Amino acid sequence: MVNFSVFNELSLPFMNAEGVDDSFVEFFKCLSSLGKRNLKTLRMDKEFKEFEIIQGIYFPQYFGQIRYKELQQRVRSFVTNGIVIIQSPLLEDEEDENQILGEHYTYNGDDLFIGGLACCDMWNTIAVSFGSYEKWDKDFIHITRDNDDIAVRHMSTPRHLSAHEIFFSQIEDELKLEISQKNFWEKREIYFPEKIIFSKEVKKQIEAMDTTIFRQAIGILRDIDSGKKQITEYSYSGESQSVKNDPDLKKFRMFTIKGEKVYFDNHLKNLSNGYRMYFLEKEEKIYIGYIGKHLPL
Repeated sequence: MVNFSVFNELSLPFMNAEGVDDSFVEFFKCLSSLGKRNLKTLRMDKEFKEFEIIQGIYFPQYFGQIRYKELQQRVRSFVTNGIVIIQSPLLEDEEDENQILGEHYTYNGDDLFIGGLACCDMWNTIAVSFGSYEKWDKDFIHITRDNDDIAVRHMSTPRHLSAHEIFFSQIEDELKLEISQKNFWEKREIYFPEKIIFSKEVKKQIEAMDTTIFRQAIGILRDIDSGKKQITEYSYSGESQSVKNDPDLKKFRMFTIKGEKVYFDNHLKNLSNGYRMYFLEKEEKIYIGYIGKHLPL
């Protein structure tokens, strides 16, 4: 499970100034509620200071015209990470944008090449919106992924929380497991009792991995192992023919199964910073051979 929520940038800008201040108050209540439920970070596609808050009015101008001192202080605290830790951009580089999202997601027929709602589905978390329009007053937002209807967890007011109690309970259960990079290898069969098997190469990869990537990878694999999601629901592909035909490049993709080196072709692309996760489906098990930076091409 991830430890962050995702901002729905489609909820900005407001059409006019009516109700904007009240919506900010509700937005902050949402973030506070999520923080109490172990989602203390909010990911968005750019720094909040860069957003158009009301049509034609960007953040600096909006901030300067806030009439209520208490609200202005809250907004200042928000943009300086005082309410929640803000991380941007959503995806780290152009390669992630092209390979992870591509043109698979749409909302109301409009392309969601890169956006909070698509990333919310990809990372299996919850999206947060401003109550700028009635369409955001829902606990689930429907988007399409490869023509399939997807219900994305969503909130724009604290009353939407009750629809997601199972999700928050799952986060608490994951935290109770206390999966860490230090104890992962020793307890891997306890954490992944059903489908997932790790090649011996993964041990060192996990130990040296960035903590954020580790949490993302473990969240994806736990969801697959427990049956919450199928591996085919994630963005993945095989290698190009040029890689398959090059013995030197194939060597980078040979990982150990039952003491034997095996070529792994398919790789998940749902991790940040250009990381990949190579897997092999065999005998109703899913073998993980590699979790790390993009391998040489």
